[in-house]
Amino acid sequence: MKKDLIVGSGLSAFITKILTKKKSKIIGLCNHKDIIKSKYLIRRDKLEKNKFLSKKAFSFGSLYWNVKKGTLHDRLTNGGNSNIWGGHISLKNISKSIIKVLQKKKIKFEILNLKKTGSISNNKNIAQMQTFNNKIFSTKDNSIKIKNGYLDSIIANKKKLFVKILLAENKIKNFEINKIYLCVGLIQLIDLLYRSKFIKNGDIIELSEFLHKFKINHVKSKFVTNNITIRYSLSSAINHLLGIQYYSKIFKLLDLIPLCIDQNFYYKKIKFRFKINTGIVNEITKRNNLNYSFGSSIHYCNMKINNIKVRKFLKKINPNIHGFGMPFVNQQNPGPISNDIIKDIFNEINKLKIS
Repeated sequence: MKKDLIVGSGLSAFITKILTKKKSKIIGLCNHKDIIKSKYLIRRDKLEKNKFLSKKAFSFGSLYWNVKKGTLHDRLTNGGNSNIWGGHISLKNISKSIIKVLQKKKIKFEILNLKKTGSISNNKNIAQMQTFNNKIFSTKDNSIKIKNGYLDSIIANKKKLFVKILLAENKIKNFEINKIYLCVGLIQLIDLLYRSKFIKNGDIIELSEFLHKFKINHVKSKFVTNNITIRYSLSSAINHLLGIQYYSKIFKLLDLIPLCIDQNFYYKKIKFRFKINTGIVNEITKRNNLNYSFGSSIHYCNMKINNIKVRKFLKKINPNIHGFGMPFVNQQNPGPISNDIIKDIFNEINKLKIS
């Protein structure tokens, strides 16, 4: 019997698994041993973004990335970006039904406040997703079972869908599946589409994100009204920088210094374009006088391939290829993007149930 397949181990895969309510299989890279042995994958250390106290994650894939001024990152590890994120989510447009589903999975939502999260915001709807031991939520701490494997490629036409998967024994096996839900990060998605020959040399990829900058400020300074700000006390900022995924009070004495770190998300969207050329992804955006490092927010989204949105692009190949996560959403407002991702998964899955 053909099964549905979820690919990924981060937030998108977790939400997809619990909202589909099916016996779908989920694969993701839980350890690197067999991937490192694979001869056709290359390591891209420039895409590896690790924090001092977080478990080290590597980047393996098919394409070299030539990004001169950017902070693209790839975390091939169980939990993905949820191992190092701040857990932020805007609850404004998240339905009560979704919140109840997540609460059943032992997730709570703590509105930002200096005592409990070490942070505040000028947007009162922003909360931090936590486990009930006050730790920032990470999918690796959840009980959902993930089969260790790496999706090599997809073979598809309008009617049939096959996948090639590198399994724990370092062998590639072929499977016919019913539906596939791609819940991988941007870098891995582009690698996969290239190996599957869905995209090729000469294709142009476009992304966008809201302008984003960090600023040192006085703790009592007023919030600026024309942007969304998450303000960290010095102690919580150090926690986040080091990769401590809870509000540790070890650095509490730092808060005697009347300074804070403001994370500012502006209402200005920036677009970036890349072109694939003989196995290399080259940045082709003309920067002019723009003094901005692409990927600063780590919320790069709304992926387009040759000016076609990636979800529409995949539907043309096979209607049972679905994608969730940052590349598939067009963030509507600056700030956290997890709410856009969760809402998008919920809406798309409901469409599938109706059709």
